[in-house]
Order: sequence, then structure tokens, then C-alpha cells
Amino acid sequence: MKKKLIYFFGLQLLVFVLMFLFHGNSTLVSYVNISFYVGGTITFLGLLTYVVSGGFFDFFTESTRKVFTPKHMKEEAKKMRLPSEVFSFPYKPIIALGLSCLFCMCIALFVYYS
Repeated sequence: MKKKLIYFFGLQLLVFVLMFLFHGNSTLVSYVNISFYVGGTITFLGLLTYVVSGGFFDFFTESTRKVFTPKHMKEEAKKMRLPSEVFSFPYKPIIALGLSCLFCMCIALFVYYS
């Protein structure tokens, strides 16, 4: 739990640093914009990791290797790892971190429009 809070506050610190770098001021609109970019990017990377680690691209990768690999390199191509074996780290914390940033953005939007 402590590690998750550290990651969350680190991400919020990154949002504030990027907000001052790109916008030069601290307004609610600039916070919403930057947190959308950061949270959306992290959520997208987490979902991409989920899709790749689930084995979605394994068949395509194997087929491409069989078709486009020269005959003298077929054994080496069989020994190569599949994408689902490469992306074997947990994806749920990445998605949760991105969604928590997007949740903070939604709260800021609610405050802005009320």
C-alpha cells in the first residue's frame, strides 16, 4: 500500500512539474490537461502490456517468422521468444496508476464546472 501511494504522489509531482514546464502557471485547466495526457499515456501502456502479455500477437509473430525468415535461419527463429514471454511483468498496477491519475483529473473537472 505504501509503495502504491509513493507511485501515486510521484505521478502527481510529475504532473505538477510538467504543468509548470509547459504552461508556466498553475491553473485548474492546465492541471486537467497535463493529468489527462499523463494518465492516458500510462493507462494506454498498461492496456497495451495486457494485450501483448495475453498472447494476442503470438500467432502473428510466429506466422511472420515462418514466412519471412530465410531457410538457413529457421532454427534461430524457432528459438526466439514470443511477445507474451517478453512482456511478463504485471500490468494491473500500471493500469491502476493511470486510472488513478485520470480519476484525479475527473475530480478537477468536476470542481472546475461546479
